[in-house]
Amino acid sequence: MKRTWKVFSLLIAVCLVAISIHVQRATGQTLTATSPAGASNDQARLAVNIIRVINTAEVVDCREKGGNIDENEKFLTWDELLNAPCFKQAQSHFRGFNELSLSSGPEIVPGIELRLVVSGKHYNLWLGQKREVNCGFAFFSDERGVIYEGKAIGCSAQGVLGKP
Repeated sequence: MKRTWKVFSLLIAVCLVAISIHVQRATGQTLTATSPAGASNDQARLAVNIIRVINTAEVVDCREKGGNIDENEKFLTWDELLNAPCFKQAQSHFRGFNELSLSSGPEIVPGIELRLVVSGKHYNLWLGQKREVNCGFAFFSDERGVIYEGKAIGCSAQGVLGKP
């Protein structure tokens, strides 16, 4: 039963990543960095697309062995992931991502910071505007591949990306 649940969870994560890739390609979204003073909607879309690439790399591309997902393969830290061939492979799934220059962080692109915590077979990531921005956006994800949007207490309930 436990193994069935793991396989089921992994299949859901892979499906979510595949759907996000398809939506990104179908809508013609491209990934471009804006200045820290740029529109927060553009930065928010960029942040979500960065998370999509990280999830794709961590869950699928970096753990694939012979066409199958190796559940025993560990997740990678940001420094490991940034330089891994499988991360470059994941970037190729997203139009315009190869032109984007990501740094080791924590500010991986101007105005956007990353926190990636890896623990064996699990990872959690937070990606959001720099701390100086009041009521800025923040997104969260983990090995399940679902992306969540969060708001600081006291900030507007409406998400920066609006309704789907």
